[in-house]
Amino acid sequence: MPERGQRASKYVVVLLVFAGLASAALAFKQMLGEARAVASGAGLRVLGQLPEFTLMRETSEPLTLSSLRGKIWVADFVFTRCAGPCPRMTRRMAQLQQELADLPGVRLVSFSVDPEYDTPRVLREYAQAFGADSDRWYFVTGDRRKIYQLSINGFKLTVGEDPEDEHLLLHSTRFVLIDQQGRIRGYYDETEPEQMTRLVTDVRKLARWPGR
Repeated sequence: MPERGQRASKYVVVLLVFAGLASAALAFKQMLGEARAVASGAGLRVLGQLPEFTLMRETSEPLTLSSLRGKIWVADFVFTRCAGPCPRMTRRMAQLQQELADLPGVRLVSFSVDPEYDTPRVLREYAQAFGADSDRWYFVTGDRRKIYQLSINGFKLTVGEDPEDEHLLLHSTRFVLIDQQGRIRGYYDETEPEQMTRLVTDVRKLARWPGR
Protein backbone atom coordinates (compact mmCIF):
# COMPACT_ATOMS: atom_id res chain seq x y z
CA MET A 1 0.00 0.00 0.00
CA PRO A 2 2.72 2.51 0.83
CA GLU A 3 4.36 1.73 -2.53
CA ARG A 4 1.07 2.30 -4.33
CA GLY A 5 0.66 5.61 -2.48
CA GLN A 6 4.12 6.68 -3.53
CA ARG A 7 3.33 5.93 -7.18
CA ALA A 8 0.10 7.94 -6.91
CA SER A 9 2.01 10.86 -5.43
CA LYS A 10 4.49 10.74 -8.30
CA TYR A 11 1.62 10.82 -10.81
CA VAL A 12 0.17 13.85 -9.04
CA VAL A 13 3.54 15.60 -9.15
CA VAL A 14 3.93 14.80 -12.85
CA LEU A 15 0.43 16.10 -13.59
CA LEU A 16 1.14 19.28 -11.67
CA VAL A 17 4.38 19.80 -13.61
CA PHE A 18 2.61 19.32 -16.94
CA ALA A 19 -0.20 21.63 -15.85
CA GLY A 20 2.36 24.27 -14.88
CA LEU A 21 4.16 23.94 -18.21
CA ALA A 22 0.88 24.19 -20.13
CA SER A 23 -0.12 27.27 -18.15
CA ALA A 24 3.26 28.90 -18.76
CA ALA A 25 3.06 28.10 -22.48
CA LEU A 26 -0.43 29.61 -22.68
CA ALA A 27 0.72 32.75 -20.85
CA PHE A 28 3.72 33.07 -23.18
CA LYS A 29 1.47 32.65 -26.22
CA GLN A 30 -0.86 35.36 -24.93
CA MET A 31 2.07 37.69 -24.26
CA LEU A 32 3.46 37.03 -27.73
CA GLY A 33 0.06 37.73 -29.28
CA GLU A 34 -0.23 41.01 -27.41
CA ALA A 35 3.28 42.04 -28.49
CA ARG A 36 2.47 41.23 -32.10
CA ALA A 37 -0.78 43.17 -31.86
CA VAL A 38 1.03 46.29 -30.63
CA ALA A 39 3.75 45.96 -33.26
CA SER A 40 1.24 45.30 -36.02
CA GLY A 41 -0.93 48.35 -35.74
CA ALA A 42 -3.61 46.67 -33.67
CA GLY A 43 -1.97 48.70 -30.91
CA LEU A 44 -3.60 51.77 -32.52
CA ARG A 45 -6.90 52.29 -30.76
CA VAL A 46 -10.13 52.60 -32.72
CA LEU A 47 -11.37 56.10 -31.87
CA GLY A 48 -14.55 56.15 -33.92
CA GLN A 49 -16.31 55.10 -37.11
CA LEU A 50 -16.96 57.57 -39.90
CA PRO A 51 -20.49 57.78 -41.31
CA GLU A 52 -21.16 57.32 -45.00
CA PHE A 53 -20.85 60.55 -47.01
CA THR A 54 -21.09 61.73 -50.59
CA LEU A 55 -19.12 64.83 -51.62
CA MET A 56 -17.31 66.07 -54.73
CA ARG A 57 -13.66 66.04 -55.68
CA GLU A 58 -11.67 68.73 -57.46
CA THR A 59 -12.07 66.58 -60.57
CA SER A 60 -15.88 66.93 -60.27
CA GLU A 61 -16.08 63.21 -59.49
CA PRO A 62 -18.00 62.02 -56.43
CA LEU A 63 -16.12 60.88 -53.35
CA THR A 64 -17.78 58.57 -50.82
CA LEU A 65 -16.65 56.67 -47.79
CA SER A 66 -17.38 53.47 -49.70
CA SER A 67 -14.98 54.51 -52.47
CA LEU A 68 -12.24 54.80 -49.84
CA ARG A 69 -12.86 51.34 -48.37
CA GLY A 70 -9.71 49.27 -48.38
CA LYS A 71 -7.54 52.40 -48.35
CA ILE A 72 -5.60 53.98 -45.52
CA TRP A 73 -6.07 57.73 -45.66
CA VAL A 74 -5.12 60.94 -43.90
CA ALA A 75 -7.65 63.78 -43.71
CA ASP A 76 -7.50 67.47 -42.92
CA PHE A 77 -9.87 70.44 -43.16
CA VAL A 78 -8.69 73.60 -44.94
CA PHE A 79 -9.91 76.30 -47.32
CA THR A 80 -8.16 78.07 -50.17
CA ARG A 81 -8.78 81.65 -48.97
CA CYS A 82 -7.29 80.87 -45.57
CA ALA A 83 -4.61 83.35 -44.53
CA GLY A 84 -3.80 81.40 -41.37
CA PRO A 85 -2.68 77.78 -40.95
CA CYS A 86 -4.09 76.27 -44.15
CA PRO A 87 -1.10 76.88 -46.47
CA ARG A 88 1.18 75.37 -43.81
CA MET A 89 -1.14 72.37 -43.41
CA THR A 90 -1.26 71.84 -47.15
CA ARG A 91 2.53 71.95 -47.35
CA ARG A 92 2.55 69.29 -44.64
CA MET A 93 0.23 67.18 -46.76
CA ALA A 94 2.56 67.65 -49.72
CA GLN A 95 5.38 66.41 -47.51
CA LEU A 96 3.32 63.35 -46.55
CA GLN A 97 2.68 62.70 -50.22
CA GLN A 98 6.44 62.41 -50.72
CA GLU A 99 7.18 60.46 -47.54
CA LEU A 100 4.49 57.87 -48.32
CA ALA A 101 5.19 57.63 -52.04
CA ASP A 102 6.23 53.98 -51.65
CA LEU A 103 2.73 53.10 -50.37
CA PRO A 104 0.48 53.47 -53.44
CA GLY A 105 -2.61 52.40 -51.49
CA VAL A 106 -2.50 55.42 -49.16
CA ARG A 107 -4.72 58.42 -49.90
CA LEU A 108 -4.71 62.03 -48.67
CA VAL A 109 -8.03 63.87 -48.44
CA SER A 110 -8.38 67.62 -47.86
CA PHE A 111 -11.94 68.80 -47.12
CA SER A 112 -12.83 72.44 -47.77
CA VAL A 113 -14.74 74.24 -45.01
CA ASP A 114 -15.54 77.04 -47.49
CA PRO A 115 -17.34 75.02 -50.18
CA GLU A 116 -19.31 77.92 -51.70
CA TYR A 117 -16.06 79.55 -52.79
CA ASP A 118 -13.99 76.40 -53.14
CA THR A 119 -15.56 75.00 -56.28
CA PRO A 120 -13.94 72.03 -58.05
CA ARG A 121 -12.13 74.45 -60.37
CA VAL A 122 -10.74 76.52 -57.47
CA LEU A 123 -9.66 73.39 -55.62
CA ARG A 124 -8.07 71.98 -58.76
CA GLU A 125 -5.92 75.10 -59.19
CA TYR A 126 -5.04 75.04 -55.48
CA ALA A 127 -4.05 71.37 -55.71
CA GLN A 128 -1.85 72.03 -58.71
CA ALA A 129 -0.10 74.87 -56.90
CA PHE A 130 0.98 72.42 -54.19
CA GLY A 131 1.99 69.63 -56.57
CA ALA A 132 -0.83 67.30 -55.58
CA ASP A 133 -1.02 63.95 -57.36
CA SER A 134 -4.72 63.67 -58.24
CA ASP A 135 -4.54 59.87 -58.11
CA ARG A 136 -3.54 59.95 -54.44
CA TRP A 137 -4.47 63.34 -52.97
CA TYR A 138 -8.10 64.46 -53.16
CA PHE A 139 -9.53 67.93 -52.52
CA VAL A 140 -13.18 67.80 -51.55
CA THR A 141 -16.09 70.23 -51.66
CA GLY A 142 -19.87 69.97 -51.48
CA ASP A 143 -22.77 71.05 -49.33
CA ARG A 144 -21.58 73.14 -46.37
CA ARG A 145 -24.03 71.52 -43.94
CA LYS A 146 -22.85 68.03 -44.88
CA ILE A 147 -19.17 68.97 -44.55
CA TYR A 148 -19.72 70.61 -41.16
CA GLN A 149 -21.72 67.61 -39.91
CA LEU A 150 -19.00 65.26 -41.13
CA SER A 151 -16.32 67.31 -39.36
CA ILE A 152 -18.23 67.59 -36.08
CA ASN A 153 -20.13 64.30 -35.85
CA GLY A 154 -17.84 62.09 -37.90
CA PHE A 155 -14.28 63.27 -37.33
CA LYS A 156 -15.09 64.87 -33.93
CA LEU A 157 -13.36 68.09 -35.02
CA THR A 158 -14.58 71.64 -34.47
CA VAL A 159 -15.63 73.82 -37.38
CA GLY A 160 -17.72 76.96 -37.79
CA GLU A 161 -17.81 80.68 -38.43
CA ASP A 162 -16.33 83.27 -36.12
CA PRO A 163 -19.32 84.95 -34.41
CA GLU A 164 -17.56 88.31 -34.74
CA ASP A 165 -16.56 87.89 -38.40
CA GLU A 166 -18.70 85.76 -40.72
CA HIS A 167 -15.87 85.66 -43.26
CA LEU A 168 -13.48 84.07 -40.77
CA LEU A 169 -13.82 80.28 -40.65
CA LEU A 170 -12.72 78.31 -37.62
CA HIS A 171 -11.55 74.74 -38.08
CA SER A 172 -9.24 72.16 -36.55
CA THR A 173 -5.60 72.00 -37.59
CA ARG A 174 -5.24 68.33 -36.70
CA PHE A 175 -4.64 65.57 -39.21
CA VAL A 176 -6.73 62.40 -38.84
CA LEU A 177 -5.66 58.86 -39.70
CA ILE A 178 -8.40 56.61 -41.12
CA ASP A 179 -7.99 52.87 -41.62
CA GLN A 180 -9.19 50.57 -44.40
CA GLN A 181 -12.58 50.15 -42.72
CA GLY A 182 -13.31 53.84 -42.31
CA ARG A 183 -12.34 53.91 -38.63
CA ILE A 184 -10.46 56.75 -36.94
CA ARG A 185 -7.09 55.52 -35.63
CA GLY A 186 -5.30 58.70 -34.60
CA TYR A 187 -5.17 62.50 -34.36
CA TYR A 188 -1.98 64.47 -35.02
CA ASP A 189 -1.11 68.12 -34.45
CA GLU A 190 0.62 69.34 -37.57
CA THR A 191 2.51 71.96 -35.57
CA GLU A 192 4.34 69.22 -33.64
CA PRO A 193 7.10 67.57 -35.74
CA GLU A 194 7.20 64.47 -33.52
CA GLN A 195 3.48 63.92 -34.05
CA MET A 196 3.89 64.12 -37.81
CA THR A 197 6.70 61.57 -37.57
CA ARG A 198 4.37 59.34 -35.54
CA LEU A 199 1.68 59.75 -38.20
CA VAL A 200 3.98 58.34 -40.87
CA THR A 201 4.93 55.47 -38.54
CA ASP A 202 1.27 54.69 -37.82
CA VAL A 203 0.36 54.72 -41.52
CA ARG A 204 3.09 52.17 -42.14
CA LYS A 205 1.83 49.99 -39.28
CA LEU A 206 -1.64 49.86 -40.78
CA ALA A 207 -0.20 49.16 -44.23
CA ARG A 208 1.79 46.19 -42.90
CA TRP A 209 -1.15 44.67 -41.07
CA PRO A 210 -4.38 45.39 -43.00
CA GLY A 211 -7.59 44.70 -41.17
CA ARG A 212 -6.10 45.03 -37.69
